[in-house]
Amino acid sequence: MPAPYRSLTIAAFAAEVANFAWTRRVWRVDMHHTWVPAHADYAGLASIEGMATYHVRDRGFDDIAQHVSIAPDGAIWTGRDWNKDPASVGYRMNRGVFMFEAIGNFDIGFDRLAGAQRDSVCAVIDIVQRRFRLPVQALLFHREVPQTEKTCPGTSVDKDDILRRVTARRRAADPA
Repeated sequence: MPAPYRSLTIAAFAAEVANFAWTRRVWRVDMHHTWVPAHADYAGLASIEGMATYHVRDRGFDDIAQHVSIAPDGAIWTGRDWNKDPASVGYRMNRGVFMFEAIGNFDIGFDRLAGAQRDSVCAVIDIVQRRFRLPVQALLFHREVPQTEKTCPGTSVDKDDILRRVTARRRAADPA
């Protein structure tokens, strides 16, 4: 969780979610994109530490905003303590949320959410939602908050596509 930040595979993330000593209930997953760093700027741990510094020093948060960051290569980086509410969408809407950032600028014409990164995005959503017995629809895109003018998680990211992929992943895990 908090620094030092660690890179996890999907399997390692699933094990940590299953074995974590949760003290709060999660009722929604929030999806964001970083915008900066974009894919071309991504530098592994240095990017995660840079986001944490920006969030604490410049934004005034008590920690990095997100619980995990998902890298272009699909790595899932730990972040904020999972038992703490994130600095997600504001407007008193962060309580009970698990929030992640997909690293990249996913507005049309820039980075693409695809391959290993998209697979990890869908896995994180599914794993957290299943842990708390949430429906697939318990997913919020930052741009859905009426008080924001952001495109987050990017104009090229289609929520229906993400929901279909999470549903397919869930069906494959529970074929009954």
